[in-house]
Amino acid sequence: MYGGRGVGLLWTLALISRLGVADYGMYGLGFALASIVGPPLDNPFMVRAARESEEHFLGERTTRYLMGIAFMAAGVALLEVNYIAWFGLFVAGGEIIFRVFQSQFFRDGKPLHVSRIDTIQRMSGVGLACLYLFVHGHPTLQVASMLYCLPYAVTALLAGVVALPHRPRLPGPPRLVFVLIGETLGIAAYLQGDVLLLGWLTNSTIVGYYTVAISISVALAVIGQSYGMSFHQSLREHDGDLSAGPRLRNTLLLGAATGSVVLIIGVGLLISPAPAELAIAMTLMSVFCAMRTISSSFQVVLYTQRRDLLRLSANLGLVPVKLGLVAVLAVFGAVGAATATVTTDAILLAIYAVALYRKAKP
Repeated sequence: MYGGRGVGLLWTLALISRLGVADYGMYGLGFALASIVGPPLDNPFMVRAARESEEHFLGERTTRYLMGIAFMAAGVALLEVNYIAWFGLFVAGGEIIFRVFQSQFFRDGKPLHVSRIDTIQRMSGVGLACLYLFVHGHPTLQVASMLYCLPYAVTALLAGVVALPHRPRLPGPPRLVFVLIGETLGIAAYLQGDVLLLGWLTNSTIVGYYTVAISISVALAVIGQSYGMSFHQSLREHDGDLSAGPRLRNTLLLGAATGSVVLIIGVGLLISPAPAELAIAMTLMSVFCAMRTISSSFQVVLYTQRRDLLRLSANLGLVPVKLGLVAVLAVFGAVGAATATVTTDAILLAIYAVALYRKAKP
């Protein structure tokens, strides 16, 4: 996972250097669509993979695979129609397929194995696309994106071997499915809805600045989720008891570390010839990175405690708050969007912290 995120950052730099910030903004809009479509529908499968029986896991993995294939097919059908639509749908399906391929290791609480698979997949797509970007005299975003997506097709073949032999099953009763989809839809709209809104209110260059800042921050913040994932088995065996989960002190230290990295990048940009808007947005997002690292670890515990309604309410409730702030602050471009993100993430972290630790008081 860490290596995959690092490769993703290199991909960001390659796109910007060869195609420009505006094209990177278009890529960011397509990726935002993928993040809003794919993860919410995949979330019931991901959550239940960590806590349900082997029989349920295998059947639900098959359904998960078929859903991913359907989205990839829809993306191919729109290839010559609209960039944002085809790329968004194909990546949404490809990521679902990729999670199917990783799901057994995820279930077993082996983040290192998940990380290795993630790194190989990212390196393959980015490697092909970068080869094209730097060898071709006049590269285009369309062709680079197609090469970036090629490993998803290969993964679909490999994942089908393990997924298709089992009978498909729904990921739980309809009410639970709705809750789990709604929760991640809230998270997706919370994390990526602002990108789409900012693109509508401003332009792809400003979206590019903001997307660079948030991509780096989220790539580092995933460390918090990985730390929490390493406690899946013990949390499952102890019904989500805090004593069997991530240590609070370690979680806070991880947050401070990741936030410091983004802060250093932001300060470096401030004293460099980089656009001031990008530098200030990056500096502000260091606070977001620290908080998101911590809340990602907290969220793993809440998963295993089955506190799905709490997470749903928190994430959905904050969507209009964040989008409203983005709409008001869009006049300040990427800096305004970063300010909105930091403000709402502070509220989310507070909600998670109170939910987990309020009962610990005597």
